[in-house]
Amino acid sequence: MKKILYELFGQKYTWLAINYRQAQTYCYSVLHPYNYDASRYAETFLEEPCDFPYSDDFSTPVDRVIYIFWTGDNEITPNRLEGIKSLERVSGIEVKLITLKNLPEYIKEEDPLPEAYRYLSFVHRADYLRSYFMYHYGGGYADIKEYFYSWVSAFDTLDKSDAYIMGYPEVGFWGAAYHDIEDSILRNELLIHWRYLIGNGAYICRSHTRLTAEWHSEAKRRLLRMSEELYNHPATDPYGQNVDYPVKWSGLLGSIFHPLCLKYKDRLLSDKALMPSFENYR
Repeated sequence: MKKILYELFGQKYTWLAINYRQAQTYCYSVLHPYNYDASRYAETFLEEPCDFPYSDDFSTPVDRVIYIFWTGDNEITPNRLEGIKSLERVSGIEVKLITLKNLPEYIKEEDPLPEAYRYLSFVHRADYLRSYFMYHYGGGYADIKEYFYSWVSAFDTLDKSDAYIMGYPEVGFWGAAYHDIEDSILRNELLIHWRYLIGNGAYICRSHTRLTAEWHSEAKRRLLRMSEELYNHPATDPYGQNVDYPVKWSGLLGSIFHPLCLKYKDRLLSDKALMPSFENYR
């Protein structure tokens, strides 16, 4: 039936189908609000012990810095350079570019980068560093894309709250990182309750919170479990597109971060000012 409708209406059918699913999931989530029930996730990482210490002390202001990552030895593209300039121009916050050259300055002696890190695609290296920096340092993180608004008020709001993280509201069900999640219950709940999520592209975190500790713990566990596979089948391009590369697209970020957003939905804040442009950024 879907194939017939697409042949009849083309892209109009696709647009209608997406908007129908968007409205359907949003309305369902409003009528059936999400509440975290640990017993539903006994077989997932959400109930695994945390490997890093955490604190609920909110007395220390969040560091006024935004980290961006360029993890390869390739040159930064013109579009990416424009993205960096836009963030420096509008954010009102110090922007720090982390590269191969200065990354060692930020690696903690008690938490060295796993050997398998070197075999990751450049994209997955940045994904891993996200949890590393947001746990150990906190502050802001931004994808290298174009930005339009100041981040100052978002930092101010987070400082005055008891929230763990401030981000931009997830744009829709298609933005939820459910595709690579094997557990059917968790996958379905991310799809339905996407309105509780914040996007993966830009946010501000308090360091050493339960969320960042569990996030980094799981990212490190996954990387260590894949060490042998990565050694034998490392990424051969910046995006890890070789067929034998073992890391799924959202394997070190979205499929960890978004479930934790559901778990700690009451400790999330959102501000559309942090949202980047998703067009022509590469």
